[in-house]
Amino acid sequence: MMWLNKKKNLKASYYHTFLALIVIPILLIILISSAIIRTMMVDSATRSIKRAQDNIIATLGGEVKDVSLRLSHFVYVNDNEIMKIAAMTDTQDFAKRYSATIKLSESFNFAMVPVQDILSAIFYMKDGRSTYMKDDIILPDEEIKSSGWYQQALNDKNMVKVGFYDRNVATSRKGHTLTIVAGLSPGIDVDRDNVVEMAALFVSSHTGNLIKEYNKEKLLGITMLLNPDGTPVFDVDDGMRFFIPEIVSGGETELHHKLDGKNYVYVISEEPVSGLLAVSVVDSELLTRDFNRTAAAIVAVTVVLFGLFYIFSSYFLKNIIDPIHNTVEGMRLVEEGRLDVHVVPVGQAELRVMIHSFNRMTRRLKQLIQENEEEQQKKHEAEIRALQSQINPHFLVNSLNSIRFIAQVSRYEAIARMAEALIKILSCSFRSNVGFYTLNEELEVLDGFIYLMKIRYSDGFEIEYEIGKNCGACMVPRLILQPIVENSIVHGFSGLEEELGLITVKARLEDTYLYITVRDNGKGMTEEEIRRLLSNETAGNEDYVSIGVTNVNTRLVLNYGEECALKIRSEVGKYTETVLRMPAETKEEHI
Repeated sequence: MMWLNKKKNLKASYYHTFLALIVIPILLIILISSAIIRTMMVDSATRSIKRAQDNIIATLGGEVKDVSLRLSHFVYVNDNEIMKIAAMTDTQDFAKRYSATIKLSESFNFAMVPVQDILSAIFYMKDGRSTYMKDDIILPDEEIKSSGWYQQALNDKNMVKVGFYDRNVATSRKGHTLTIVAGLSPGIDVDRDNVVEMAALFVSSHTGNLIKEYNKEKLLGITMLLNPDGTPVFDVDDGMRFFIPEIVSGGETELHHKLDGKNYVYVISEEPVSGLLAVSVVDSELLTRDFNRTAAAIVAVTVVLFGLFYIFSSYFLKNIIDPIHNTVEGMRLVEEGRLDVHVVPVGQAELRVMIHSFNRMTRRLKQLIQENEEEQQKKHEAEIRALQSQINPHFLVNSLNSIRFIAQVSRYEAIARMAEALIKILSCSFRSNVGFYTLNEELEVLDGFIYLMKIRYSDGFEIEYEIGKNCGACMVPRLILQPIVENSIVHGFSGLEEELGLITVKARLEDTYLYITVRDNGKGMTEEEIRRLLSNETAGNEDYVSIGVTNVNTRLVLNYGEECALKIRSEVGKYTETVLRMPAETKEEHI
């Protein structure tokens, strides 16, 4: 009965709030749609402006490169011949100056393909004189020589520098256009007469005409060219009245700003060769003037949506509310800890899939809880066994300490030293919380083992150490050398009769790695024996020495990767050499 009441209350709540539940989403849809459409219109207009700017930037960049190449060709052609002729024009002799000027003009016409965009070429001499070809320049020499491009060219010899003027600078032309000037200050290797201060080429840019054409389109706004610091270079339609510092300082490619009560969109592109900024400003109202037409379509769509929502309400109550309510009840029971809940799948296909997933989830959750409990139980039992297993090693060490004490009291120094060496080895083995030693500490443990083995084999072998500088402080896995040395003693020297066995332990640093080499003069091994040793095939024969070598190889691979695997070289009847490779790390670096 309680479940039925809840379901009735849910349906009643739906009916009472139907208007709010429908109207609010529809209003949100209208608002979001309006915002999206407006954004799309603005983005479309911005992309058109961006394409126009790309065309301007491409044209300007091509012209800058072209005028730079023209000037370079003009200056350097025929082994700097034009520079020599230009230097000849710097003379008081009128006849020589006139002859050199005629010859320079001929060279200019020959070196430069005659095109209408070249306004003038001028050579500025170090004594203040100048020689020009084609048209004269109306700009005062003081203004030209104080320009940024002129000063930059003076400071950077034999390098072309580019500047811009927002007007015609030649005497033969009029009108407001963009002029590009390229300047090159020759070094002594180019102007051997050391007469010419600057060679300049003035060119009329098509970019200015292109900007004028684009400015006629209202939707493309007003486009202007600015220096990186925000100063105008070409502004044919007074676009600087819209200029704001954020255009330059903000580094944005698109900016929205309100100015004098109106919203404006700023689109900025940079020309990579000259560093100039192409800035277009357009009134936001122009970009959204078609928005009202779209609003009518949105209203029509809204009416249709109301009708669809009315139909959907009846369907929703019948086929969705009930299954969802059942699922919610099941989730509430799971929250209370009842994992045996099963919800009957009803309703639409998607809801049935959801209910099936819920049922599988509860079953899986119950299974995981059981598995976790079993795992925790096993872990607890393993911890108990580990604690119990610690009793025997500690008992053995304590007993050896007692034996050593009695041997010292009884003045059996050999027995005491044997017990001490064995205690050192066992202590190292039982210290499970320490996985790495320094090489010096590892060699101390190895010395104790060698002492015991010499007693066992009646001093039948000798051992030598060659430890390189700084090797002793490097960290190595604990007990990494003892199995290798033991393999040499037990197997390598087993065939020797009167010859004294010799084991050599070397350590060296190479690049960032520590190399440890253990070499003996024993009976050696065949390739098949080496393969079996490293593949652990001898483990089935209970050969604990061979198992130890395999254990060393496994630990090297697990700690450092396959590139640090054990390497064994041997020749039957002569020697066996084992090489261990590991990163050279000190205790601080290892941590």
